[in-house]
Amino acid sequence: LYTLTSSGINAEYGEDTCINEENSYDLLSAILCCTEEENTELVAKALKVLNKFLVYQPDYIVPHCEEVVTKIVKAKCPMQNADSESLYQLLVRVYKHEAVLNLIIPMLQKEAYPVLLSVINLLYMTLKQNTPESQPSLEACLPSLASAVCPQCSHVETNVRKQSIFCLVELLLIFGTDKVDSLLETLTVSQKKLVYLYYNRHQRSAR
Repeated sequence: LYTLTSSGINAEYGEDTCINEENSYDLLSAILCCTEEENTELVAKALKVLNKFLVYQPDYIVPHCEEVVTKIVKAKCPMQNADSESLYQLLVRVYKHEAVLNLIIPMLQKEAYPVLLSVINLLYMTLKQNTPESQPSLEACLPSLASAVCPQCSHVETNVRKQSIFCLVELLLIFGTDKVDSLLETLTVSQKKLVYLYYNRHQRSAR
């Protein structure tokens, strides 16, 4: 059981807590408020609670996609890689690819580091979880997605550049060179070579 305090709000949540339509949003709001705190220990606990919300009671959190996704990527506590991957996988599973993509494509264009890195990491996990059912919605936003990711390959932060390259590689793996190559024209020669280096390496290892 976690006890979280934020701006005078106390929120308690455990696996056995009774959540219903009357109290679910009040509780969710309190937890989301905690992700904005400067206390990184409190933020870390809030993220763990959100993880439980997504696992055990996704029906109550589904209507609040924009708020939940935005608060998680803007949380002021850097998560361990395994923790962030688990949480991002849950976000995609609960909110589906189209909803997540509609939120993060604009964020790719306006957010600064370190939030930008969280957004790109979420995009990467969204692409990794592509399914035949989600592919049409992904293809529909392919041009806007590529145009949002390509500029980040020149970002000053190494991790942002690296994850952006990996996202473009995933797009190539999903749609192939015929659909994606023309969308990479804004990359420099060296950036495009790097994208294809990882792409060809993956193709060889998959044989």
